[in-house]
Amino acid sequence: MQRSKANAKANALVSIAGMAMALALIASASLLQTGCSKKQGGTSSSNDGAAEKTESSSTDLVELAGSTNAGKAESSSQGSTANALAEDASAAEGTDSLDTDIAEAAEAAEAAEPVNASSEILPPQGFDPFANHRSKVGSTCYTFPIFRIFGFSKDGKMAYSLEEDVDGRGGTIIQYIIQDLVTDKILWTTKDDTENWTGEQDSMATLTTFLISLNNKKAELKSAMQKYGIIQADSEFLQFPTKDGYSCTANIQDKTKDGEDDWLGKIDYLIRVKDPAGKSKTVASAKDVQAYQVVVCGYFKNPYESRLAIIYGEEKYVFEGTGISYHVAGCDLSEESFN
Repeated sequence: MQRSKANAKANALVSIAGMAMALALIASASLLQTGCSKKQGGTSSSNDGAAEKTESSSTDLVELAGSTNAGKAESSSQGSTANALAEDASAAEGTDSLDTDIAEAAEAAEAAEPVNASSEILPPQGFDPFANHRSKVGSTCYTFPIFRIFGFSKDGKMAYSLEEDVDGRGGTIIQYIIQDLVTDKILWTTKDDTENWTGEQDSMATLTTFLISLNNKKAELKSAMQKYGIIQADSEFLQFPTKDGYSCTANIQDKTKDGEDDWLGKIDYLIRVKDPAGKSKTVASAKDVQAYQVVVCGYFKNPYESRLAIIYGEEKYVFEGTGISYHVAGCDLSEESFN
């Protein structure tokens, strides 16, 4: 169990170091750009204003990097420690330490604190949920949004973001979402469109699109996370079946008419979960969706309760080819919730 904790901590530190290095390089480049602007513009008030705005943006990002270094370990210890302890407990089944490990996991989850007024919102790791499923789509499928988990509440809520390149138009839209995994209702959402960014932000966006967006939206996001009791926590993206035997499939009915082009066709689908005893239930469904197929990508586990956040993607027709549109379905793992 100590080895698992050490590995988790080491991975977090490597991630932090990489993030800080990238931000430092970008901040340096931005400050260099500011110096050049001052040299070229002399005493021009417009150039001075642009330089001040660029320096302010750089300062915000450097502060974000600093807060990442200072707070990442604490955030990781709340979510990852609970997950790591639970996994260690599972691996230790049949040993004398099992009861102790489970008790420690429960204690860690109980001690985790939701976002509050003094919290700093930390940038989470990005996931490509479709990374293990590329063989299921053709070469013309090229839009795969980036998924990030900010954390969970103890009563079934999850905060996450989706970063997606805009097909045809160009640019990127980052959507921030808080969803109730009990009802699957979207409780709060806001989005950031790079098409609306300032010139200074846009010039820095190649390496730091998400970090700039988070800097733009962190006050709104923090307020929403505080309102819904979200605890910042790292969460590993996992594939079905789960270690304890839960599986998930997409049942699809193709409603495309004979002779009709695929992109005009529609499908109905059910997302079904089966428990280790063979009982099953539907966790999501849709009718008349203009999509080619639906793929169950994997899941995140809420470290504070017995619930999964299942990620599935609809392959839809876009400007030139197809792209993936992600959805989230909550799944209560309690025995009584299965038929």
